[in-house]
Amino acid sequence: MEKNQSDKLPIKDQQFFRDKFTWFYRISILFIFLAGIGIRLYDINDAPLDFHPTRQLFSALKARGMYYQNLQSAPDWQRELAVHQWKIQGLIEPPVMERLAAFSYQVAGQENLVIPRVYSILFWTLGGLGLLFLTKELTNINGSIIALVIYFFTPYTVYASRAFQPDPLMVSLMIFAILGLVKWERTQKWKWAIFAGVFAGLAIFIKTVVIFPLAIAFVIVPIVKLGFRSAIKNKHVWIIAALALIPYLLFYIYGLFISGELQSQFSLRFFPQLWITPEFWLQWNGNIARVVGLEIFLGSILGTFMFEKKIDRLMVIGLFFGYFIYGMIFSYHISTHDYYQLPLVPIVAMGIASLFQWIFKCLKGATWSKVLIVVTVVCYFILIKGWDVRVELKRNNYNDEVTVWKELSSLFKPEDSIIGLTPDYGYRFEYWGWHKIENWMSSADFAIRELAGQEFDMVSWFTEQVNGKDFFLITQFEELDRQPQLKQLLEDNFPVYLSTGDYLVYDLRNQLSK
Repeated sequence: MEKNQSDKLPIKDQQFFRDKFTWFYRISILFIFLAGIGIRLYDINDAPLDFHPTRQLFSALKARGMYYQNLQSAPDWQRELAVHQWKIQGLIEPPVMERLAAFSYQVAGQENLVIPRVYSILFWTLGGLGLLFLTKELTNINGSIIALVIYFFTPYTVYASRAFQPDPLMVSLMIFAILGLVKWERTQKWKWAIFAGVFAGLAIFIKTVVIFPLAIAFVIVPIVKLGFRSAIKNKHVWIIAALALIPYLLFYIYGLFISGELQSQFSLRFFPQLWITPEFWLQWNGNIARVVGLEIFLGSILGTFMFEKKIDRLMVIGLFFGYFIYGMIFSYHISTHDYYQLPLVPIVAMGIASLFQWIFKCLKGATWSKVLIVVTVVCYFILIKGWDVRVELKRNNYNDEVTVWKELSSLFKPEDSIIGLTPDYGYRFEYWGWHKIENWMSSADFAIRELAGQEFDMVSWFTEQVNGKDFFLITQFEELDRQPQLKQLLEDNFPVYLSTGDYLVYDLRNQLSK
């Protein structure tokens, strides 16, 4: 009799993982969090070159400069160079992570790149807590557990969530903003309106791109809940909008009109001509597959249409649509920079939670057998993905490369003026070599500028760039081969100063006679 009654319960109430095995549910959640943190801490002392080193070293240089600015124990030349390397990086978004790292360096008494990586792990973990509450509200315990597993153990998210960049913090704040919006929709209380607005404002402030999915969702929910006219008049809606937009507007005004540092950030961004190229869509699809997995992505879309409540369904559809708009606007970056997909991760997790809510309902048999099935699937996913991440992290020892950059820098005098074709715009040479270097653009850099309509006379550009420089350093030989005109100009005009299998240096002080 009890079984028949249970079968007739709404899906929302069939939370067998918790209702029958409360203790096991709690242990499972604790295990997921601890395992998620543990795999991220593995090999944490390695140099941060495992995930988009250009972006991480950009933040590392800025944080070091902030730290050394008031470090009286550092030699004058070192302090001045560190501050210079910080200042020339420009402003992309508010340097919150960099400031936090610099402050922590001061507390610790030393610069250590493990510190900001631990902060990223902490922020991602807090985001997991928010995701647990959010998916429990949207679906139930059953679906929320799977969402949490996807969030923590998809391999790409492991690498991304330990990187020194603002994205892990942005994703975490995004999750709490959506949680606040859902809670406000359920209760219509002021505290949740303020909660949603504050976290949306912080997420947008940390990294502006998250505004696209959040904006669509934050428009849809009040309109569906209250109706268009009532939503326009609602004080809660206005306070949410104000709290969400004011922080970034103040930063925008400062960066654009006071410091002027943001002016260059609006160029080389919008390329609508890419929309009609098959490569754009294929590359975008490839990045989605790399970040969340194509099967998981498609499953989350199916799950989006399975939410019990219409308003939840429309909200998640809005989040997906906002992500699509974001990708169309940042067409070059969404197709070439896989970490631009990170706002998609919590959206996919919500869709997966809904999908598995229905899958669990369809499982037949006794409650204990259902739990066994779920536990087996979850454990298998965690073990396989966790092992893949461990193998990848163990395979690469980037600290050896740090030694190479230090040794390479020792070949030059502090006053030598260097231009180079080196990884990450010369950041590795600057950070570990403690030396200034001017970057020679890669073939990809030239390509994006040509896409924007800029034209280059290579001979004139080369002459301008090497003027006043002492050496041309090359460590990227494949990139040099992709620029045959540069290679020819160097060979025809300047003698080789040093050459090994790892680097090639041309002496720009002594031009060859013709």
